[in-house]
Amino acid sequence: MAVAVITGASVGIGLETAIGLAQKGYDLVLVSRNLNKLTRVKENIEIQYNVNCKIYSFDLSLIKENITFFKQVSKDFNTVDVLINNVGAIYMSRAVTEEGLEKTFALNHMSYFVLSKLFSEHLKPQRIINVSSEAHRGLSLNRNDFQNSQTYNGWHAYKRSKLANIYTTYELNRRLDDDRISVNCLHPGLVNSDFANNNALPYKIMSSFIKYFGISTKEGALTSIYLASDKDIKNASGLYFDKCIPRKSSALSYDKDVAKELWHYSDEIFKKIT
Repeated sequence: MAVAVITGASVGIGLETAIGLAQKGYDLVLVSRNLNKLTRVKENIEIQYNVNCKIYSFDLSLIKENITFFKQVSKDFNTVDVLINNVGAIYMSRAVTEEGLEKTFALNHMSYFVLSKLFSEHLKPQRIINVSSEAHRGLSLNRNDFQNSQTYNGWHAYKRSKLANIYTTYELNRRLDDDRISVNCLHPGLVNSDFANNNALPYKIMSSFIKYFGISTKEGALTSIYLASDKDIKNASGLYFDKCIPRKSSALSYDKDVAKELWHYSDEIFKKIT
């Protein structure tokens, strides 16, 4: 039975991705902070779809918890077939984790970087999928301030984190020496979810706008499910998908020098904390 690892899997797109892959017969490895929600997800999926569902509770904004999660999965599974980096959040005010990292950068980028690096080097899943967004367009990364310390705007920090997801996808694809591993990223669509509801009024207004115009979380999960399971794109790698179709990401996202610099910067943080 194929095994899929999904981060941020207790609600929203992550939950619908888990359900969609369970329907296709995948055993699941799900992780989020909320163990109570995960427990209910596990019970419902195992009853409805007759698959195995292993759950873990970790705060993926912390590098050490990403590493502990990986080590636990490695202990419990000899191999996994799919890694879907889906966890994400938007923060109106700048916050710093206990490891000293700006929280948007830590959760939305470093978790993707750390898990992609560890899984590709050790468990070697056939497919790595990074959930990015069309929000990546319109801004560049500040190469002197990857963590938004000089000035902070929550929406801009989120946009840059989604651009970082694409840079990480493309750079990992260039670095992989195992052509049995594919790595791709995607835009899930403008999804109607509770994504921004834990913030102040401007973000709640944005969330209300999305609720009116956005697609369902079930629709938002379709490209993740497609990239995880479709046999026709098994060997496609280093691509950006929208509505299950490869598209061009922003012109800035193809800058190899920035991608290498971000990778090096992220790897130095990883080494320092570990």
